[in-house]
Amino acid sequence: MEEAKTWLAAKPHRIGPFLRIPRPELVEMLGMAGFDFAILDLEHGPTAPADVYPLILAAERRGLRLLARIPALQESYFKWLLDLGVGGIQVPHVKCREDAERAVAYGMFAPGGERGMCRFVRAAEFSNIPKEDYIAEANRNRLLVLQIEGKEGLDHLTEIIEVPGIDVIFVGPYDLSQSLGLIGQIWHPEVVKAVEEVITLCGNKGVEVGVFTDTPEGLAHWKKLGVKYLAYRVETEILLNAFKSTLTDAHDALR
Repeated sequence: MEEAKTWLAAKPHRIGPFLRIPRPELVEMLGMAGFDFAILDLEHGPTAPADVYPLILAAERRGLRLLARIPALQESYFKWLLDLGVGGIQVPHVKCREDAERAVAYGMFAPGGERGMCRFVRAAEFSNIPKEDYIAEANRNRLLVLQIEGKEGLDHLTEIIEVPGIDVIFVGPYDLSQSLGLIGQIWHPEVVKAVEEVITLCGNKGVEVGVFTDTPEGLAHWKKLGVKYLAYRVETEILLNAFKSTLTDAHDALR
């Protein structure tokens, strides 16, 4: 797998949807369509541990980087997902420096962290990769994305981004709007201002920023402000709208 920082830097931006239906066919289609990545949503989706292996295989076959948004900041999620060879971990609701330090520790082998070590897992090709190479490659290749989704995370952002080992600070605008007392109003000036402050602070520290948006206008807006990691829409919503559009076209043709 391509080194995380190289992958981020290789294009002006990276775009991919959230994925909640754990089917390898969908993963392959996202890769075939040309998306850069997909975020397997274990926080809000029905994916079980046994579902993940074929999804990773499908992503690798189509050159799609598959990340996993874990349900919570727990070491066990890092272990089994990284051991399977997932392309990155996205951590929700990071609120303080200690959260960031734990995420880095769980996601990296020493000296950068304290990730549980086993070289007989799929990510190490079941011991086919020499252990020294596996350790070095695993630390370089994993992508760590920390989500700032509330006022507490905003208040501690300057401390969070001081933690080495973070690749992307990701803003979840819907949860952020709720935390600011503006639930669902992701384009309210106060919410937009908060996201722009995140972009500025991270830019000053050389940390990449990610944002979720569900409109083309949102993509254009955040890209202009330098956001490189663009989570765009959710595959369930994309499919539903495609089905509606298909049926509308059919009804129009039958009139």
